[in-house]
Amino acid sequence: MFRGIAAYLGLAIGDALGASVEFMTPAEIRHEYGTHQHMIGGGWLKLKAGDITDDTEMSLALGNAILAAGKVDPASVAEAFSQWMRSKPKDIGNTVRRGIVQYRRTGQTTMPESEHDAGNGACMRCLPIALVTLHSSWTDVQTASRLQAHVTHNNPVSDAGTECIIQMVQAAILGE
Repeated sequence: MFRGIAAYLGLAIGDALGASVEFMTPAEIRHEYGTHQHMIGGGWLKLKAGDITDDTEMSLALGNAILAAGKVDPASVAEAFSQWMRSKPKDIGNTVRRGIVQYRRTGQTTMPESEHDAGNGACMRCLPIALVTLHSSWTDVQTASRLQAHVTHNNPVSDAGTECIIQMVQAAILGE
């Protein structure tokens, strides 16, 4: 339990630290900040120091949906994302928006597979999947990951990247 809480804190801290340099190249970061190691805010979203982005917000929404449903239920996940979008977040990616809008219009919780949806949107919010499937079979991990991912991102490359991160997070939580 404590490692799960620590993982969420690490997610939020890393998100708040990284928000200042989001979309900058390593060379641009070095030129602007030298070694970027303080939460200073700013960035393209003009955040206050310590503010989180959609990455942490969607992870929290996903975690709450899993807790409320008692499992990874795509309708609960899609509804949680829809409610999050209604909160007027500071940022929302186009692929995420498109998936939520499709859910609102059709009730479908799976976007069609698309070569254009290989972004990291599903990966940014995968911590709750890593936690809820911690001692599950690999098949169950993949199923849970894709149930949440495909609400917005349905692409095999995105799936593979998200599942790789889930494996690494689980290994870290287990002290490997």
